Amino acid sequence: MDIQNTQIEQEIQDKEQTLLENPEKEQTISSESIKCGKFQELRVQKPIPISNNLSKGPKLHGYNFYKSLGSPQYVCAPMVDQSELAFRMLCRKYGTTLAYTPMIHSKVLQDQGYGYLNSVFSTCQEDRPLFAQFCGNNPDALLAGARYVEDKCDAIDINFGCPQGIAKRGRYGSYLLSEPDTIVALVKKLHENLSIPVTCKIRILPNRQQTIELAKKIEAAGCSILTVHGRTKEQNKDTVGLCDWDIIKIIKEELSIPVFANGGIYTYEDVQKCLEYTGVDGVMSAESLLENPALFSGQIYDLDEIALEYLEFAEKYPTPHFFSKGHIFKFLHQGLQVHTDLRTKLANVKTIEEQKEIALEMKKRREHMSKEEKFGWYTRYWDKMGVDKQKYNQGCENWQEAYQNIQTCCESSKNNQTLQTEQQNHEKQIQNSEQKSENQVQEQ
Repeated sequence: MDIQNTQIEQEIQDKEQTLLENPEKEQTISSESIKCGKFQELRVQKPIPISNNLSKGPKLHGYNFYKSLGSPQYVCAPMVDQSELAFRMLCRKYGTTLAYTPMIHSKVLQDQGYGYLNSVFSTCQEDRPLFAQFCGNNPDALLAGARYVEDKCDAIDINFGCPQGIAKRGRYGSYLLSEPDTIVALVKKLHENLSIPVTCKIRILPNRQQTIELAKKIEAAGCSILTVHGRTKEQNKDTVGLCDWDIIKIIKEELSIPVFANGGIYTYEDVQKCLEYTGVDGVMSAESLLENPALFSGQIYDLDEIALEYLEFAEKYPTPHFFSKGHIFKFLHQGLQVHTDLRTKLANVKTIEEQKEIALEMKKRREHMSKEEKFGWYTRYWDKMGVDKQKYNQGCENWQEAYQNIQTCCESSKNNQTLQTEQQNHEKQIQNSEQKSENQVQEQ
């Protein structure tokens, strides 16, 4: 059941990344194509009107900039095709105080201009404060891309954290962490040439001291706010493992600019523990917000109601149906494992209205369930790793204890996979040896 659902979600993600993987194929979205539920190919000659209510003034840096935004603590992470305007506005309603756009590919934007930009960037007057995230490895291309939106957001963020294979092929994200000179050149280029601040998001390196040194170089190059995801690029998906809040704490103590922590956040209690333990200025969430946009409110809301409310936002702020479908799969994840007919139907629908019908039906079928019982997407790998959810939910005295069982299970799972691989290799060697012996006998 879960495998099938994962495959469906992966198909959606593959479609969402088509533009980045095929920059020569200009795919953009019009208001008409969104309304009729079709993703059409066309060329947009002018930008979609975007509200611009940013006050002009001297460029601020570091804490002066952070305080000018209201010192936001609760941050919605940049997520490809998932931190779009509709989702950001939903999160803001429930306590998010700063949000990032989905990642914008500077090279694709340089090549395709507004035709590409209008498919990945939109905002409105109420969508503040807002950081637009970019990826790239060429300082000039990155600056050219940032110019498109520097008067429509509060800062430009550079992605040095993406661990996906597409980032490796494109030489950006966390695959630039081993190129500190390139990172410094990118940050410095934006800092010296943009009218708004530049911020950065990184993952940690296997070597703690190298991570600290890199953070200092990024600060020296002109970064105003640094977000640190306390995992390496190898820690991803079902091998995510423990998030290292200790290194985030050290980086916070070493730098003089605001630092945000990212990773290891499941509940509102985790948010508060992270703030207290690391001393960071803000906590950024990605996956937890994807399932629970009300994370920062400190309250539990009914995910069936959240799904329907999100779809209202998706209609108010026109959203491609496959963007919204990805969200609905996450909101309704636990129910879709049981009601597989709705899962199949959701995989095939093409309009937001059809997604509403499914969400309403799911709500009807789950009326007898508590709000807490409807959660499950964030912890989808925990059962596979043998994590005791009940023990986790009971709370622990400190964050290390809370995550220790996850780390232990990750290591156990990794060891089991290694043993299984070794056993398979051993069996293969025996088979090859037997086959070789048979061939020798036949030749004789």
